[in-house]
Amino acid sequence: MGKNCPEKKQKCEAGAPKWMTTFSDLMSLLMCFFVLLLSFSEMDVARFKEVAGSLRDAFGVQREEVIFEIPKGIDVVSTEFPAKFTVEELLERIKAAVKLEMIKGEIQIESLKDRVILRFKDDLLFPKGSAELTPRAKQVLFKVGEVLELFDGEIVVAGHTDNIPVRGRYRSNWELSAARAVTVVEFFLQHKFVLPRQLAAVGYGPSRPLYPNDTEEHRAANRRVEIILLQQKTPLLEYREAFSGAKEQEPLPQEVK
Repeated sequence: MGKNCPEKKQKCEAGAPKWMTTFSDLMSLLMCFFVLLLSFSEMDVARFKEVAGSLRDAFGVQREEVIFEIPKGIDVVSTEFPAKFTVEELLERIKAAVKLEMIKGEIQIESLKDRVILRFKDDLLFPKGSAELTPRAKQVLFKVGEVLELFDGEIVVAGHTDNIPVRGRYRSNWELSAARAVTVVEFFLQHKFVLPRQLAAVGYGPSRPLYPNDTEEHRAANRRVEIILLQQKTPLLEYREAFSGAKEQEPLPQEVK
């Protein structure tokens, strides 16, 4: 009867079991690891407020507002993650598209702070004294148009001539330069590369030469078509410009009583 029972009870050692030491070390290391992760993390307050505002609107939190325009649908994806080109990205894409024409000197590209200017020699796009695109011009403009499909800024097409009076169907250099600008605009619209509200056609005639019209080489450089890509201003930038303009205005005279 008593064979299976221990004759004497074993005494437990004082203190915690030995495995508790290893377990405590592991927990301490994990705590230090997460504390370090928290210390390295940063919170973008502006982005947090933007996301919080989007969630508030998405869940239908209503507020009273004065509406001056008819409500329109909003594309949530394009609002939160707009697909916009920076000037640098746009410049690289265009250079890759017209690399051969740039090497030949038929196209020049100038990059400024808020715009990219493409300068086309007139003989690349049009026959002399004409506003009809050549077959090669259509190929070049098609490659440029493919780059502009995701560009959301303003596009100004400007025609320029030299100071030698034009002969033929056009009454003046002004009319010829304007007709050439319109032809390029209509090409982009025909292939639906950009929206009509983004485009503008301008004819400057001989009024804005790059060089003095004193040599044939200078006159050839002045005969050109420019495609000016203007970066779209952000609402914050527009607000700052409007605010700074308002501050510069003189105060209105007070009414004398």
